[in-house]
Amino acid sequence: MEQLQQAHSESFIWEEFRNGSEAAYTTIYNRYAANLFNYGYKLAHDRDLTKDCIQEVFVNLWRSRENLSPTSSIKYYLFKALRHEIMRKLNPRNFTSDLPDNYHFEVVLSAEQLLILDQTTAVKHERLLQELEKLPARQKEAIFLRFYDNLSFEEIAAIMQIEQRSVYKMIYKAIENLQNNLVNIKVLLVLLFISEARSA
Repeated sequence: MEQLQQAHSESFIWEEFRNGSEAAYTTIYNRYAANLFNYGYKLAHDRDLTKDCIQEVFVNLWRSRENLSPTSSIKYYLFKALRHEIMRKLNPRNFTSDLPDNYHFEVVLSAEQLLILDQTTAVKHERLLQELEKLPARQKEAIFLRFYDNLSFEEIAAIMQIEQRSVYKMIYKAIENLQNNLVNIKVLLVLLFISEARSA
């Protein structure tokens, strides 16, 4: 299983999973469960609900594996499924395809995530997080998905169920707002550094 985790691409692991490989299924869970919880909790603000939704995502994933399409980004597929499941649980009687406009998205990093930053960058990032919390929820979510989870603009648009050009505008506006409030910090450079460190 360790070889499967380390040696193969996402496309290969996904294909193995679609063909019924329990080892591939376990690899997917081990690789993305923590990321899913980190993202889901920012939306739900409820640990138990987030865990339940993640479990539901993986149960449904296994049940429907033979009908799934090929993908080169498992993370994107899982994030999209989790967001949908959380929305369904939060609005069981009046389920809609999106969260309300006034939903809260909290950007808080784990100790493990902060370990990737050197001291100088960590100080800048702490100030950045303080300003991030002041942004509208959609802008925060888009920034998080782009720079902290390294998803593409196209993937973010699909997850958030908005047009791709709206994602561009949202992230541009968010960075502009952050930069206006952090005149001594190159906001985009800090975000790009975090993105590179997260993907290393």
